[in-house]
This record gives sequence, structure tokens and C-alpha cells, in this order.
Amino acid sequence: MPVDAQKPAVWKAAFGVMAAPPPKDTAVFLHCDLLPVNMLWSRGRITGLTDWNSIHRGARAIDVGHCRRYLAALYSPEWSEQLRSLYESIAGVTLDPWWDLYALLHYDDSGPKWIRSQVAGRRPVDVPGMTSRVEVAIETALRRLG
Repeated sequence: MPVDAQKPAVWKAAFGVMAAPPPKDTAVFLHCDLLPVNMLWSRGRITGLTDWNSIHRGARAIDVGHCRRYLAALYSPEWSEQLRSLYESIAGVTLDPWWDLYALLHYDDSGPKWIRSQVAGRRPVDVPGMTSRVEVAIETALRRLG
């Protein structure tokens, strides 16, 4: 749990969910570092992906969740949720929130430093707000568990 967590109960509840075995899901090809900084863009469209050194097979929600964690930390939990909603709509699948939490919970105290170095001055970075934005994304995923 990050030291600046404002809602420790949210983190504890999410880690509690991780104590259960992962749900069965169809394994797909994963990038495993699917982040906006690894996407190549031209005229508002994604044209390619870089940084393919961690590929493997697994639940598609892992890649989407990693990107959601990054979007929540850097921008807003709303952007993060919009990615999930758009992905599900376009792919025609529902992402299991267990896998979403798995990816979101990879955020820790090193997250702000890591994200700031990846952004490399290309945009302002609100480091103090990162953890609370990720907390909201985790809360949203917990509500989806039903």
C-alpha cells in the first residue's frame, strides 16, 4: 500500500480480493507494458506499439488494467474508466474486475517517479494527486465485483 494512501481500507479490500484464485479467462497475446508512452500516434490514431520485451499470454484485462493504472495516475480515474468502457464496447467482451484489480494494484510508492521519468517533461505531472486518483480507479473496480 502506498505511504500516501488516503483510503487504506480500499487498498486492503482490493488486496483481499487478490487472496482468491484468479478467475478463468481466455488467454490472449499480451504486450505487458501497454502504456500511452509505448504507443505510436499519427493524426490522432494509434499506428504501432513499442517496447515488446515482456510479451506473454494471459487475461486481456491485464494489459487494459496496466494502461488504466497509468491513465488514472497521470490524468484521471475517469479517463481510466473510459478506456475500460471503450475497450469492452469495441472488443465485445467484459473485462473481469479481478484482473483489473491485479493490474491496478501494481501501483506503489515508486509509481510517481517511474511515471515522471517516462513522461520526461512532455507534459506536467501532478505527483501529489497520483495515489488518490489510482484509489478511485481501485474503488470503481471493487464496485464492479458486485
